[in-house]
Amino acid sequence: MKRLSILILFIFLIPILFNPPLTFAFDFVQSAKVDLNGDGTAEEISVSAIPDSYGGFVLNVDKFSIKGKLWDNIDGFAIVDVDTSDEYKEIAVHTPGPSDDDGYFIYWYDGKSIKEMGRLWRWPKFFGNGIVLVEDWIGTFWSKIDKYVLNKETRTLRLIPQELYYVGIETSVIEGFPIYRAKGDSTIITNLKPQSKVMVVLYDPPSQHCKEKPHNDECFSDWYVIKSEEGIIGWARFASFRNKLYLPWAD
Repeated sequence: MKRLSILILFIFLIPILFNPPLTFAFDFVQSAKVDLNGDGTAEEISVSAIPDSYGGFVLNVDKFSIKGKLWDNIDGFAIVDVDTSDEYKEIAVHTPGPSDDDGYFIYWYDGKSIKEMGRLWRWPKFFGNGIVLVEDWIGTFWSKIDKYVLNKETRTLRLIPQELYYVGIETSVIEGFPIYRAKGDSTIITNLKPQSKVMVVLYDPPSQHCKEKPHNDECFSDWYVIKSEEGIIGWARFASFRNKLYLPWAD
């Protein structure tokens, strides 16, 4: 009985252990006194908005300062620790944005100057091992997870792009539509039927070519992998199904 109880508890904990939530609460402040470079002396840190500059701010560390500009007015900064194995702690200047569209400038201080490490949009979680995971809305009905890694030589946060992003939304079909054998292939692998259950499985982000020339016809819409009720997998462009699936649209 005891062994069964432990097994049930482990099964219950699997989703938590292997899919940790990315929510990470910060207390944003206008000023603080923290040792940022591990020399044993706490630095005086403050941030203030630049008058008549929407989203503009000045970050001060002791006698040094640096200017930045986010897409909305700032509400302060938080101290984070990107890598607990080094001597540094970092400053994350934050804006909540107009509708929870969070933005961050990440800075570090070496005792001689303040340096920018990177910009993060939406909701980051710092693991303390040089890895930052950032959750971000895509298409307003799901959120992708991006991975940033600390380059210890340049002390910058480098995005590690994924070939594909997991979506994992189970839903129902409102109006039938085809899914295709491959991206850009005209071969229909199956037609999804109204009221059938499907899963939006994967997202294929636009190529660099599309980012540089977004109005090119081939870049008109992002591609997704969809699994049918029968287990058949195929490709569809977002524009072809956005009104044909029950999707959990964000406000």
